[in-house]
Amino acid sequence: MSVEMCDRRKGGTILAPQQLAFMFIYHLLVKIEPVLAVFSLFYFHCVNLFFGFIHLFTNRVSVPKPQDELLQISATQAADMIRKREVSSSELVEVFIRRIDQINHIINAVVIPNFDDARAQAARVDDRLDQLDDAQREKPLLGVPFTLKDCIEVAGLPCSNGMYCRRETIAEKDAAVVARLKSAGGIVLAVTNVPEVCMWWESVNTIYGRSHNPYDNRRITGGSSGGEAALVASAATAVGVGSDIGGSIRMPSFFNGVFGLKPTPGVVPLQGHLPGAIPGYRAQMLRIGPICRFAEDLSTMLKVMGGPAAVELRLDDPVQMRKMKIYYMEGLHTPLAENIHDDMLHTLKRAVKYFVRKYDLTAIRVDLPLAHLALQFFLVSMYIEGEPSFRQHLDELKGSVNCFWELLKYPFGQSHHTLPALITAIIDNPNGPFSETLVKELRYKRDQLVREMRELLQGDGILLFPSFPHTAPYHHQPLLKPLNFAYTALFNALAVPVVQCPMGLAKNGMPLGVQVVGAPNSDRLLIACAKDLEEGFGGWVPPSS
Repeated sequence: MSVEMCDRRKGGTILAPQQLAFMFIYHLLVKIEPVLAVFSLFYFHCVNLFFGFIHLFTNRVSVPKPQDELLQISATQAADMIRKREVSSSELVEVFIRRIDQINHIINAVVIPNFDDARAQAARVDDRLDQLDDAQREKPLLGVPFTLKDCIEVAGLPCSNGMYCRRETIAEKDAAVVARLKSAGGIVLAVTNVPEVCMWWESVNTIYGRSHNPYDNRRITGGSSGGEAALVASAATAVGVGSDIGGSIRMPSFFNGVFGLKPTPGVVPLQGHLPGAIPGYRAQMLRIGPICRFAEDLSTMLKVMGGPAAVELRLDDPVQMRKMKIYYMEGLHTPLAENIHDDMLHTLKRAVKYFVRKYDLTAIRVDLPLAHLALQFFLVSMYIEGEPSFRQHLDELKGSVNCFWELLKYPFGQSHHTLPALITAIIDNPNGPFSETLVKELRYKRDQLVREMRELLQGDGILLFPSFPHTAPYHHQPLLKPLNFAYTALFNALAVPVVQCPMGLAKNGMPLGVQVVGAPNSDRLLIACAKDLEEGFGGWVPPSS
């Protein structure tokens, strides 16, 4: 058998032409990587200049600064005030409904309001408050409204997952996390926007349209929890619930200047999250977690959503910050994603310096060589043999979407699918992007990096890492640099907990941030770091028109 034929085989079967093309391109890119690195610097610079130039001629619109003091307290504080009758649950719900009415036409975040039911639930809390026993009065979210993204089921409400074919699908029961939040006294206020199938990092679909950043409506909210993060940042909900398989909590939280936690795998249940059962390694990658304006709500929410599993995290135990080991890494070096911009590098170093000075510690700069394979690790971690193709997922596994026909209809506004979803479906290959040999090699290297990270961070170690190469991009800009999500996807592939922390605003008025990464079960340490950075840098900065 010729060498060429051997190269075309995978597990004894000839590779599909789509896979052959991908493998050829991949190996070509590896060989010309030094040249490609120079070209990518030029390419990304041109893309940024182009969009910057276009928006010299467009008007920036931000949401107005919240005026009501109740919009500027944490969910934890709100529950305590309701217990003490300093404010009623009904007052709190009405304040947030008025805020949504004030700002949603700017950000298009709320897609399914649940206002009537929320009012009824709040009135019930107020009426029964004096009859509640001590345990009921101490519910951590007593009478507090919360919102969640449109892929987590709430009984009686539509749950579309951003898919046109699901636009009228009503959830029959609550997701596990929703049931726990309700049991803790929380009130579902609304459901927020997501991208189609929750598989893109700009929140846009053909049912509800595009969400906009509250600091600048010309820019993206991120995805897939983009509508949720924008609403939280706009002070239009007390606290939010998102999910994250490639950065879908942390990217939106960064773009919108709030806190977002991807917890340790296995703590928060996934039942009731779309798509349904998550097979294989993906179950370690996908996490449901909180999105908050205030760091103290991270532990409150995680304790509620994690239930018995969260007890093992000992979230209420004190953290010895002076025993912390600090490492930091200055981003990724791959021609497929941007290098970090100066303001992001400066933000990372400010966070490092803050911990070093406050606790008299030493920070160690690291450059983990295998981490630069973030995109490859993410792709092989997402691949599951025999999994339905993406074009089948677009039709909710009832058939297969003809993507080329939909692509022809798209410019005329006749397709029910978004351009990113169609492109993803066209390039998707159910046999996986790599040959079997390369898959095994990449998974071996990924597992090696998992061991390195755990050895590095075990005990009280943290890794400070850029949240993204730059502040929130303009709408449509992700289409021309789609792989920048590598900065968050790396840690899904490694299945470790991460918290995104706001770090003030850049010169362009957009939020800055940093990721704090820990070993599995170090959520308590990560939340303590988030509270510390909030104290040092002010945390959430309200958007203002």
